[in-house]
Amino acid sequence: MRKLTILFVALLLGSTQLFASDISPVNSEKLLRNKIETLLKNPEISLEQEEIKADIEFILNDKGEIVVLSVESESEDDTVESYIKSRLNYKKINSNVSDIENRIFKISLKILKTYKSL
Repeated sequence: MRKLTILFVALLLGSTQLFASDISPVNSEKLLRNKIETLLKNPEISLEQEEIKADIEFILNDKGEIVVLSVESESEDDTVESYIKSRLNYKKINSNVSDIENRIFKISLKILKTYKSL
């Protein structure tokens, strides 16, 4: 009976330590990427080209908000840059990714031209 009690206590301690572990930075970065993907979905801009690529640099501030630092795109006008900044700048991110704040992130974006069917 005593061995069974010791085994139960060891399993209890092991399982609580497993659930108390924090989210790893890899998962946090994946959550951040998914949130940005959601924020940039369905662009309402008209494109003359078939596709436009843009490189975005941003950080997360202390409040867990995205701050866009720069947008480099192939487009001659500022529509892509203003679209990205309007959708991302100062948008609050889930508190689970707060462990990766104050780092510069770089992400690539490709916007494809959509055709409306008749």
